[in-house]
Amino acid sequence: MEVLIRKMIRGSLFAFFLFSSTFLAAQTAGLLPVPTKNTLDSLKRSNNLSDWIYTRIDYTQAHPRETLSFLMSSTTAAWRGPKSTEEMQAWLLLLSHQGYNQMYAGNILNSINCYEQAYNYWLDHNVSMDISDFVLKPWANNYTRLGDYEKAIFIQQKTLAFALKEHNAELAASTYNNLGISYRSIGDFKKALECIQWGKQKVKSTSPIAILLDNTLADIYYDKKELKDAEVVISSNIARQKNTIKDQETAYWLLSSYITAGNVQLALKNLPLSTRYYQLALKTNDQYYKGNRLREKANIITQLGKIKLKQQQGKAALSFFNQTLNTLGLLNSEGQVNPDKIFGDNRLQDVFYQRSLVYTLLGAEKEALQNIRWSLLAGDKIRFELADVKTKQRFQSETKQMAEQAIAIAFGLLEKTRQHHYAEVILNLMEQTKARTLLDDIRRNQQQLALQTKEPLFIQKQNLESAIAYQEKIALQDARDIRHAARNSADLKFKLEYVNKKIRERYPAMAWNADAELNTQTILKRLPAKAHFVEFFSGNSAIYAIEISNRQVKQVTRINQASAVKQGISDFVDTYYSHGPEAMMNNPEAFFKASYRCYQTLMGDFSFRKNEHLIIVPDEAMGKLSFEGLITDQSYQTSISKWPFLLKKQSIAYAFSIQTWINQSKRKHSSLSEKEKPDREKFAGLFITHQGNNKQAIPAVALEAASLKRLVSGEFLIDKEAGTKDFLRAFEQADVLHISTHSYLSGVRKEPTLAFNDDQVFLFELSALQNAPGLVVLSACRTADGMMAEGEGIISLSRGFAAIGTQGTIATLWNVNDDAAAKITAETYKNLLKGKEISNSLHEAKLTWLNSPQQSANQYLPYYWDALIFMGYDQSINLPKAGWPPHYYYIALIIAGLTAAFVFYRLKK
Repeated sequence: MEVLIRKMIRGSLFAFFLFSSTFLAAQTAGLLPVPTKNTLDSLKRSNNLSDWIYTRIDYTQAHPRETLSFLMSSTTAAWRGPKSTEEMQAWLLLLSHQGYNQMYAGNILNSINCYEQAYNYWLDHNVSMDISDFVLKPWANNYTRLGDYEKAIFIQQKTLAFALKEHNAELAASTYNNLGISYRSIGDFKKALECIQWGKQKVKSTSPIAILLDNTLADIYYDKKELKDAEVVISSNIARQKNTIKDQETAYWLLSSYITAGNVQLALKNLPLSTRYYQLALKTNDQYYKGNRLREKANIITQLGKIKLKQQQGKAALSFFNQTLNTLGLLNSEGQVNPDKIFGDNRLQDVFYQRSLVYTLLGAEKEALQNIRWSLLAGDKIRFELADVKTKQRFQSETKQMAEQAIAIAFGLLEKTRQHHYAEVILNLMEQTKARTLLDDIRRNQQQLALQTKEPLFIQKQNLESAIAYQEKIALQDARDIRHAARNSADLKFKLEYVNKKIRERYPAMAWNADAELNTQTILKRLPAKAHFVEFFSGNSAIYAIEISNRQVKQVTRINQASAVKQGISDFVDTYYSHGPEAMMNNPEAFFKASYRCYQTLMGDFSFRKNEHLIIVPDEAMGKLSFEGLITDQSYQTSISKWPFLLKKQSIAYAFSIQTWINQSKRKHSSLSEKEKPDREKFAGLFITHQGNNKQAIPAVALEAASLKRLVSGEFLIDKEAGTKDFLRAFEQADVLHISTHSYLSGVRKEPTLAFNDDQVFLFELSALQNAPGLVVLSACRTADGMMAEGEGIISLSRGFAAIGTQGTIATLWNVNDDAAAKITAETYKNLLKGKEISNSLHEAKLTWLNSPQQSANQYLPYYWDALIFMGYDQSINLPKAGWPPHYYYIALIIAGLTAAFVFYRLKK
């Protein structure tokens, strides 16, 4: 009986896919016909939930234009939840219908949420149904539409595993096709082509699925710029489809073929033929779907607009793009864009960008700027839904390219109009392109701790994060287990994303707020009045720098020939810092001149007061540069200690972005008050004085530990005491954590890694911890250096600690000189003990080095003293001085008093 029911349900779903025509954008279900209402009421009275669900689905199929809200309200309108197997199957089918209808209406994010609910309902209740066709496949396709290809691949691989297990050749072939689309979208053409070939091996050449596979094959050739091959494949594919259209599914394949053919001809600049193919696609949509596949229709209209744009027909192009927005429901009755209705979709992002190009062509710069900003807003709404870090970083890189064009327009308007508003727009755009993934991590940590940490969802989240860290550590440590661990990690991340969505639903404060995050005035008002920033944006054509002081944008500058400037900075760092001090020492005058050129290029247009504290937000290659060691005057002299370093004029700290800096002002810690914390928790230091298999001694580390012991009271863990468990405990307990050990980047993804006495620790392992130090001092080589992620910054140890809740780090940009690092670090602690802020303490320690006698004049070169930088939120740190704890003095005083009394008593006697 159960098998029969399952077949009936799948048959019902197939009928829905086959026959329903759906424009489902109605805002209300309207009044139900009396017979239908009476039927529903009767089924409710008889407690027949299954038929009640099917009646609502049937009504939706019969009246697709008016019933989206009616269908979506079915789950809340139900008087109870499903109990029997049949009811659970009906409920699952309802959820999948909701996902399908939302997709048809063009709302991909809502559709994804519906399919996700369906999958998790199937998983949680162990419903005996095959969901590969009507949940997994459309769900994965939605992720490809959204641009989250890693998630799509994860779901598609699950579908493929089921198909291969069941020996379902057609399902396997169609899934290989979808995998080909996903791999093609992330630029892995080799894997994409392999998937198409594997798919073709599963079905005969006469199979309808072969048409689907050739459509994707043509798309792959198109993306590879092999346009002639793409043209041959897609033309042949269209020819064999003309007499094979049987239903809406096969009609959709022809529709897709026409769109691909149009894209190919557009790339080949055959605009008349391209137009003809797009028109055939629209005709197919009208014939088989009554024009109601809205997303496809919008895409075709946008492509027709692009043709007009290529023909320099701006007004005609704009007309098409407006039709796209109207199709997606974003224009009001007056034909104006309603920003409140902008949603996350890559095609919506594209049409706003195309409108900006039209307005640029028409000379309407303000409108061009506004449309790019709307495009970025749609992109931000996509980005918030993405879970995979790699996907976010790729998306951020793409966003940055678009933001550069917007900044260029805004800068032109600022110069033309002198309206200060455009300077704030530039700041807004810069912040949209900086360390957004890091910002997400920082905020998530803070919000979670601000809420109920005993909430079961948070406990589940913490357990999942710990399990993911464990699997990722296995993958990095043992190449034999890498595939198994990666698969387990992907499953856990999938579950974690669902838990995170549940948390956001339960706690709306954790939801992304575009108005709050992207409002420049809100950002500026949150800055302390004394904060003085210089933020850089490194584009392909130009580099922009913006100065912010007294909560206002003071000035914006542009540096042209960005590629040459960036290459010059990279060459400068590589030549004089990355390979040791020899290049500086061998030709100090050449270094002096090169350093001055860097300073003049980046900071020459700014004027600061003497000893003014600056916070620099670097970008790309500038992130590997320490500004304090730059030369500010071109007059060369041989005495290195007297060189005009920027250090002598300004005190400098660094930030990943202004928003991360603001958010780092909040400490990640438990509810334990400062008074309740014992003194030993103020400072903890871990020192590995030997390294390598032969445990070769590192004298400077031992010297550093001894120097700090004379200065600071706290917990000092040396060699055998400095194991991974000791580190994890110290990380959660200490206000200041000092780490002097070997550090490096592990694996393909360059994971920041610290080596301890017994094992290594990867930064991602710390994400689930409840506390984090206010300051981490990383006295190891290149802890502020790492892999460059465009639009995100340098993926370094310093950044890793910021992501898990540390307010600030002192870290190194290159391989440090051990003796110099030890002495400068010790001097920094002396200044901290005097109550000075972190960046100023480090700044004065560097000045002390320059003003003190050294063994060699070369030791005044920046290579020796300038590797350490401070990144993060600046503050003073309350550290206990070395010596007896206060209660020891009380005890000694009491003993002395008793001794004196005893002596007095004996003398008197």
